[in-house]
Amino acid sequence: MAGEIVKKFGAWLTATLTSSTTSQEVNLGYPFQKLLVLIPTLGASGTSTVHVSNASGGTFFPLYALDDDATGDFVNATTAATTTKAVIFDIGGAQFVKVVSGASQTSEIYNIRGFNP
Repeated sequence: MAGEIVKKFGAWLTATLTSSTTSQEVNLGYPFQKLLVLIPTLGASGTSTVHVSNASGGTFFPLYALDDDATGDFVNATTAATTTKAVIFDIGGAQFVKVVSGASQTSEIYNIRGFNP
């Protein structure tokens, strides 16, 4: 839309995994192109990824990247680890997200922030 102000950075929010592999739904407050996820030291080694939805309470979808140089598509996920890391996911304008781990976590808090480049 002409004249629309595009928000550059969202607030820092938390996504918590408590005895599960999936966090609660997090409303970023605005549709963002990118999501910075600060992954804490994990209690169980596992991949980390993000699922997105176009509506609160809606169906959440895993993120995939299409690669023109390869056959098929590839899920956007980190390698399995327990170490801290910062990862940027391309969320394509999503506003509602969940952080997902490949292993059940006892009590882990991920700090996340949406932004538009």
